[in-house]
Amino acid sequence: MSASTSAVPEDLEPEPQRYTGYLIRRAQQLHVAAWMRTVSTEISTVQYSALVVLDQRGTMSQRELCDAIDLDRSTIADMVARMERRGLVVRTTDPDDGRRKAVELSEHGRAERRRLRPLVEQVEGILTDALSVHTRNALRDGLRRMLADS
Repeated sequence: MSASTSAVPEDLEPEPQRYTGYLIRRAQQLHVAAWMRTVSTEISTVQYSALVVLDQRGTMSQRELCDAIDLDRSTIADMVARMERRGLVVRTTDPDDGRRKAVELSEHGRAERRRLRPLVEQVEGILTDALSVHTRNALRDGLRRMLADS
């Protein structure tokens, strides 16, 4: 579907294109492909989100980080372990609670976040430059509302 495609009444739009879920999935595929071409094949969009949050907020527990980036709790430990192996974060055990792992951005992680940011901005352009400012803002607003209600 191109940016020049005009709106079609929902009852006339063919399946599966009339379904929001289908369009979100296709947009995600477009995003992942653009990300891998432009930003990184090693650092995922979710890992980049973790770098940003840790850079902004400082040391956090794995659970706090999980909540901050809205990640499924079953995957946070594996993702942080991969990031730790790459030297992007440092994990420590809380001396008062051995079950609690604190995560902080390493200097390498901070440098990677700075290096990747302009590339992430390029991906944003790839995804949204064909949209008017009004449409881009409406899309983001609609997605935020959808996610807030979930």
